[in-house]
Amino acid sequence: MSISYKFAKLNARVIENSQNFKNYFSKKRFNKFTGLMGFQIVKILVLKDEERRLKDSNSIDNEGRYLGFHNAADWTLGLVLGPIFLGVTGSIVSVIFFGVWFYSQFTSTPEDFPFWFVLPAIGFNLFFLNFSPILARYILPKREVYFDRQNQTVSFSWSVNNAEKNEHGHSTFPFEDIEAFYAKANHSQGHGVTHAMYIAHKDYENHRGAFSEIRVKDNPQNPNYCKYTWERIVRFMDVTKPLVDSPEVEPFRHLDPVTHDFDKQNNRPEKYWRLMNYKQMKQIEAELDDDIYRFNFDGAITNPKRWANKEITKPWEKWPIDESLNQPDNTPYWKRLMKTLAMQIIAGV
Repeated sequence: MSISYKFAKLNARVIENSQNFKNYFSKKRFNKFTGLMGFQIVKILVLKDEERRLKDSNSIDNEGRYLGFHNAADWTLGLVLGPIFLGVTGSIVSVIFFGVWFYSQFTSTPEDFPFWFVLPAIGFNLFFLNFSPILARYILPKREVYFDRQNQTVSFSWSVNNAEKNEHGHSTFPFEDIEAFYAKANHSQGHGVTHAMYIAHKDYENHRGAFSEIRVKDNPQNPNYCKYTWERIVRFMDVTKPLVDSPEVEPFRHLDPVTHDFDKQNNRPEKYWRLMNYKQMKQIEAELDDDIYRFNFDGAITNPKRWANKEITKPWEKWPIDESLNQPDNTPYWKRLMKTLAMQIIAGV
């Protein structure tokens, strides 16, 4: 794997017009406090934990202080996603068994209902529906790299040679000791050449383990998404500016002093993103995604006066909430409940 581009860290502070919300636009994310519980009894504990972390500025879940990325080679994801795959498979087999049983009722040799398989399959899904959040949050080790805006450090959740430990017990280094690069990757996601982003300690020989592939969730066939991810990190770590105004940070903005002052001075709506309809968010997402795809990062570094765009600091002015899209969901409660229960029984989600 040959390195096709290496970031010049001191020149990477490109002010560009693309704030990528693609990673955070999720109905599940914004409906987690209002969605139906169904059989997910553990949701009560999860919601209490969510409320706690919104108030704790030192919590590692404080997304106004920490910007985290999963290691692309994180094996724990398989333990979380694997049960979903097994549950769906079991449900499909259950439907087949049910079809065979139903057909046999019209023959001379009717079969007994396959309770021996269907009930364990349903029980498996309901068990992991409640156990998976606990497994992911409290049991499995997090394989991630995270950037601490407050302390200006980068931490690895695994062991690294000759590294100091932060308050969470993770290997940590000053931000200026880290560099980023991207390279053409051998693993293809469908077709064509893909790109992968990496971060590493500048003195890797003395700090073995301080290396990680960063999971780029957008279109890796375009290297702009790797460049954007690094620009996003650099911008996040700039404590002279308020946090970028994006949905995932909104609940934590009051915990960052610079951001809190900026919001107060500019009368920022407290729940701007949380009151916006998901459809409008998707429209904004498409607009910003196109900006990232076409943005001339190299030109913005070498000739910022020509290519760099002004940062969007007041999205509530650029994209006022479209009230015509904020129509109440008139779907009958029983339909929403049945849909929730079906998904939980069939896939355990």
